[in-house]
Amino acid sequence: MARKKKGTLTFKQCRDHTLRHHEPWRDGGGRKSAIMYSNHFLKMHGNDFDVYRITGRLILEDCTYLMEKKGFTKSSCNRYASAISMPLKFSQDFGDLDKNWEIPRFKRYSTKASANRREHFSKKEVASMVRFAEGQLGQVRLADIILFAALTGIRQEKIMKLRVNRIDFSEKLITVLLPKGGYDSRTIPINDELLPMLERRCSEKAPTDLLFGDDWLVADSKGEERVSVDTMYTQWRKCVFDHLGKPENGKWVFHSLRHSFGTWCIQDGINIRDVADLMGHSSTRVTERYLHASDQGRHKILNKVSFNLAA
Repeated sequence: MARKKKGTLTFKQCRDHTLRHHEPWRDGGGRKSAIMYSNHFLKMHGNDFDVYRITGRLILEDCTYLMEKKGFTKSSCNRYASAISMPLKFSQDFGDLDKNWEIPRFKRYSTKASANRREHFSKKEVASMVRFAEGQLGQVRLADIILFAALTGIRQEKIMKLRVNRIDFSEKLITVLLPKGGYDSRTIPINDELLPMLERRCSEKAPTDLLFGDDWLVADSKGEERVSVDTMYTQWRKCVFDHLGKPENGKWVFHSLRHSFGTWCIQDGINIRDVADLMGHSSTRVTERYLHASDQGRHKILNKVSFNLAA
């Protein structure tokens, strides 16, 4: 994208440039959401809207309109604001936007009261999904990534970027970049149940090949290959909603496999600090969300103690 003078750059140009070059938007799990929410801006303001005319007040008015007329939730409005701010930040870092222009701050809505908490799958449910994906759908690649996500707790976008040479069979370790980006890394022990699948996959690929990321490659309009997470999600939905019969209420998503990993660790008695380290949490306060499952399990055990006050 050629460098523009102040006042001649449109939001669509910034958005399209970000979609081409920002990794999470180019081939990560955030691409579909980014396109959907940024398209709302383009529909309301047009493709030629000057990027320097974007203000906090404008986005606030947009969110009010989207909530009143389109049924947006507060969470949806936050994602909308993020879909506008990311192209601005990325384009400024790249040099297209004036470095002296202060990117406006957008209102963030509190969603604590109405947050849609992700649910976790049981071990039996994950095992059933793996068997269904491989046996009924004939999707070995889907079965592999479901099992890997559930037994490592690695985020989807990191799984897609993981390369074969990050798997150390001698030490039984997986090395991944820190969850929020950067060049620092952390290691995760390989569960023994993963070894046969990982050995098979790694034997079929070169050391620098992606372990999972090239399983869903499709050609775009320009003939260039990119990862299509939509194709994966089509099969994933069959496992979750058709096979397991889970309700489509936003609580059962691919990220639920990461929640499952954290929940299983707590349920199996792993120290919360160790769980935080395994999941790459900066604080155990983040990991505490998984404690509720352990508490529920202890209640069930305690309720097996027979006691009748009337007797």
